[in-house]
Amino acid sequence: MTAETLRVSASAFRTRGLALWERVLRLSRRAPRRLRLCESLPLGDRRFVAVVEFGRERFLVGGTPSSLVLLARLAEAGGSTHDEAEPEAASWNAASAVTGIEKRRGDTC
Repeated sequence: MTAETLRVSASAFRTRGLALWERVLRLSRRAPRRLRLCESLPLGDRRFVAVVEFGRERFLVGGTPSSLVLLARLAEAGGSTHDEAEPEAASWNAASAVTGIEKRRGDTC
């Protein structure tokens, strides 16, 4: 092989390597996820209560195999509250209980 052939091969290899590296960088710059499951509590019989965060807002939701229900809005992740009228007293108590558990555990969510 001549030196010219080696230079062309090295140049082609370098070009492909740079293109691959740029693709890896582009894929690693994905937008951060805005929807997070902060905590979930199974209630048995495929039912659960969960704290879900979307953006800066948090919600207490309840779920069964056939439905998902918003139980209450919780305090924002930043600390201020965004309370709306609770549908019923049981939902408010559940929201208070989950918020209390979250504070005891020291979660950041």
